[in-house]
Parts: sequence; structure tokens; C-alpha cells
Amino acid sequence: MDGMPCSHALAVCREYAVDPIIYVPECYSTTEYALTYFLVFFVPLPDMEEWDEPNFQLRHNPKHRIRRRGRDVTSRIHNEMDWVQTRARQ
Repeated sequence: MDGMPCSHALAVCREYAVDPIIYVPECYSTTEYALTYFLVFFVPLPDMEEWDEPNFQLRHNPKHRIRRRGRDVTSRIHNEMDWVQTRARQ
């Protein structure tokens, strides 16, 4: 297996009362995540109230908007059920 289990595998795990965590690689564990950033000097952003006031104002320029023909593209997040499977002819 490569990466996280798909939704179908999670459904099978739920049906057979199997813990799906056993199918997740160790690199996705919280321990490995913490070790990734343990030795790196990382300074988080301060709270928004501590930010300096910008010395400029953002303005929208309608000339930069791209108008495409046809229907707008959806923002739906696709998953493995949306992938087209090809099969060999018999």
C-alpha cells in the first residue's frame, strides 16, 4: 500500500471491525510529524492583533478578471471514485 487507505478500504475496515490505523504508514504518525520539526527553528506568526498596519490599500482591478466562456469550473474535491478506470478488452 502506498499512502493513506482509500474510502473503500475504510468502509471495509468499518464493516469487519478492523482498526484502519494498521494500514497507515508510520511516516503519517504524529510522532514522525513531531520529529520532522523537532530540530528546525520555527517561529510561528504572531497573533493578528500584533501585526503592523500596512502602509498601502488593496484595490480590485476588474480588468484583471478572466472571463471564460461556458459554465464555471466546480470547486468540488475529487476522490478516487472520480478516477476513470481503463480495462483491457477481452
